[in-house]
Amino acid sequence: MKRYQKTIIAVIVLVSVAVGFYFVGYKTAYDRIEESPGSSSIPQTFYATITEINGNNFTVEGLDINDINYRGAFTFSVIAETELVWRGTEMQVEEFDIGDIISVSFTGLVQESYPGHILDVVRVQLLDDEK
Repeated sequence: MKRYQKTIIAVIVLVSVAVGFYFVGYKTAYDRIEESPGSSSIPQTFYATITEINGNNFTVEGLDINDINYRGAFTFSVIAETELVWRGTEMQVEEFDIGDIISVSFTGLVQESYPGHILDVVRVQLLDDEK
């Protein structure tokens, strides 16, 4: 009988320790995600062709080399914080033309509409060789 009780106690202790480590690990990982600067702002990038420019609003069509989620049509607005570059030099919105091939780097969400609307574009880079 004593051996049976020792086995039960050992199993209970092991399960308790395993559950404790699970919750400690979960809490640690969650805290790291919440506390790290820019954790939710890891940019995603896709490649596109500009199909329409209306002031600071761009409509683009994702290229076939992208992940399937970024092959459709998207719209986004260029704001003051959006970096516009070509070969390491800054550009202005007016320098982009319909038909230009660009890379779009963004953080945050894409609204599920047609075309999809990207909320926080951080960088637009012209990929054409000549401008």
